[in-house]
Amino acid sequence: MHSSFLQRHRTVLLTTLALGALALTIGIVFEFRSQATLPPIKISLNPPTTLVATGAPPKLHWPTQGQAAVAIPSLAVNALASTPDQRPVPIASLAKLMTAYLVLERHPLAVGSQGPTLTMTSTDEQQYYDDVAQDQSSVEVTAGEQLTEYQLLQALLTRSANNVAQLLASWVAGSQDSFVAQMNQTATRLGLTNTHFADASGFNPATKATAQAVASIAAMDMRNAVFDQIVDEHTVTLPLIGTLPNIVARIGTANVIGIKSGYTIWSGGCAAIATEERSPSGSFPAVAVVLDQQGPASLHHAASIAEQLADEVGSGVVRIDGVRAHQRIGSLRIPWLGRMRSPVELMLTRPLKVALWPGQAITYQVRLTSAPHLIGRPAGAVAGYLVLSWPMHTERIAIVTTGAIPPPSRWWRVLHA
Repeated sequence: MHSSFLQRHRTVLLTTLALGALALTIGIVFEFRSQATLPPIKISLNPPTTLVATGAPPKLHWPTQGQAAVAIPSLAVNALASTPDQRPVPIASLAKLMTAYLVLERHPLAVGSQGPTLTMTSTDEQQYYDDVAQDQSSVEVTAGEQLTEYQLLQALLTRSANNVAQLLASWVAGSQDSFVAQMNQTATRLGLTNTHFADASGFNPATKATAQAVASIAAMDMRNAVFDQIVDEHTVTLPLIGTLPNIVARIGTANVIGIKSGYTIWSGGCAAIATEERSPSGSFPAVAVVLDQQGPASLHHAASIAEQLADEVGSGVVRIDGVRAHQRIGSLRIPWLGRMRSPVELMLTRPLKVALWPGQAITYQVRLTSAPHLIGRPAGAVAGYLVLSWPMHTERIAIVTTGAIPPPSRWWRVLHA
């Protein structure tokens, strides 16, 4: 009997231990499964949409001689339209547009900053006298005089100083030859074909480009706020020369906001003129370049044609209502909410309105945050952005959820993990 009692006691004990172990195992499994990684939230998106501007470009009154091209920096850095006779010709002081581009690329300036101060040398002073002797456009400098990068860019762009172009070239690259090499390398990098620089000022007739190339350089320059500010200055004041007017006399008249002109006996009259155009989508600059104008008053003639072309190309910009506010852009299917429940919609918080050139196409992309980050968030949580990249800025429109995404219950996790 005593043996039977012990056997029963052992059986109860083993059963209890087994049940305890089973319960512990179930608890461990339950806890493990309740903490397991959730299945992915299924994201359905409308495919990236390409917006195409309809309509016909405006009629552009091209010059009867030479060549021309037009660009709108906020839409594209390349020329939007040009005359068919694009061939490299001497561009005179329009070469300084590339010089300024390289100076600001190598030594960027913030708006309001003067940048580093350079002390003029005897070589710089002699260069001024040499340029005067050759009847080149120049700004007087003396050995020991101190000028900031900003002041030198003012002299380069508003007074078209050839001696300052050479001074800046040596400062940036160490020598004229090295700077010219960098100008040509940059032109190649930017895809500017039929372009060759032989000097930093454009006085050398071997410095040649097409109107398309110059328009592209001008458009890239106008995307720089400091450059944009300088070329719109009516006058320039420097320590030695005092206050002098911008060589481009049309700046400040009508809606002209820059940028550069040039003339040599080899190039004839050349001009790059920027105007500020207004549209329902806002204001934007338009640029026109005219090269190789010959005859009396050729420089004035080039500038007049360029101003008219800039106005004409600006009038051709069309506005497109790309997407509406509260437009559905996609949806989220939440596994633990069941198939009977509608998916959580994704919608835009505001409309997308864009300005384009007729025939121009642009694609927007949808970029979402990680879906698990939305779990437990209420309706209206930012789920990502619709992104549209422009040459001068990036447009971002927030995408929000239309419903809350509650976390799954522990039982759902255990059963579905």
